[in-house]
Amino acid sequence: MSEQRRSWLVLLITTVVCLGAAEVFARLLPKNYYEWQHRYMFISEGVNTNKTFADGTTAQWYKPDSAINWAVFYGYPWQKPKQEYSIWSTTNNLGLVQASDAQLGKPSIAIFGDSFTEPQATTPWFYALENHWKRLDPQGNTQLLNFGFQGTGIGRWDQVSRNLSEPYNFQKVIYVAIGQDFARLGETGWNKRDLKCLDNAEACKKNHYYQAIAGDDQSEAKLQERTQQLMGKRNNTLDKQLRYGLCGVSELARQVASVIGSPCFDGRPPTDYQSNLKTAVGHGLHLFRQQVARYGANNVFLVWIPERNEAATGRVSPISQQLLKVADHDLPKGHVIRCPLTAADFYDKDGHQNEAGSRMIYNCVAQALTQASNNNDQKME
Repeated sequence: MSEQRRSWLVLLITTVVCLGAAEVFARLLPKNYYEWQHRYMFISEGVNTNKTFADGTTAQWYKPDSAINWAVFYGYPWQKPKQEYSIWSTTNNLGLVQASDAQLGKPSIAIFGDSFTEPQATTPWFYALENHWKRLDPQGNTQLLNFGFQGTGIGRWDQVSRNLSEPYNFQKVIYVAIGQDFARLGETGWNKRDLKCLDNAEACKKNHYYQAIAGDDQSEAKLQERTQQLMGKRNNTLDKQLRYGLCGVSELARQVASVIGSPCFDGRPPTDYQSNLKTAVGHGLHLFRQQVARYGANNVFLVWIPERNEAATGRVSPISQQLLKVADHDLPKGHVIRCPLTAADFYDKDGHQNEAGSRMIYNCVAQALTQASNNNDQKME
């Protein structure tokens, strides 16, 4: 072997060893991102609707007395998609994810939240919370109402407060929230195109973020087949196949992309959105303070949930810091609960909590409920 070939061989071996070592090291790093761009979401056909309120605004809502299946897959080119979770939940007579029906006029504790509260990704922890409340309120004088719904935030919660707080007699409210919930100001329902897909799986196109499950075709094998078809349509260029294919096999590529955006996240780091939400968060916190004034600070609780990147790194984002600063200032001591989720409390790829994470969230909200119950007892005395 010539000296030049030997040098090239040594360089090749060194490069392979270094890349292998870097890949191993990358897999030991905290996973401060989640792979939502490679997520494929399915929900039961015909369970979504738009709710129109008395003030004329609309909101995304579930139909009453429905059984809902959420199934989520992740997939990269050249790989079989894998199911991250599949869960079932049921709605009550008001279309809320809970076991107990809602009664007009009955004193209520409203639980506001997003997909962590609904919840979208695990067995509903709210069922256990209802049982916990029965022990705290054995006479059944007050009802719990779960206004957790995926993708929503302070805009929707303010909308619900304006329209339902009087007919359902909200006495206390508990916000179960991640920081970015206070930048979600939207108060609109599904658009016609999305709702058409959610009502009929045959009307769904490749770019529908939520795909309806066709009838009873809810087996993992059938949904995996549909995911494979969607992957082919979404990753229909050689560039996407090469970039995303690499990201599917290499944690090193994903960790690098979590900082610079490429090649896995189309040029933008997955947590970059936080730097663009300062104005929206300011409006959201203004709405939050209006809510505190509406119900009275003694009747408001905040359970703060760290997002995946916060739990993985142990660093609270600027958005969450701003929220917690306002809540600590405006609410009484003991009314702000920081729920201590860790990286182990999240799914491998998804940004949502796993079953262990849901148990942790349940414990934190149960703590807030106990505090609310103690406040009631003190008033009675």
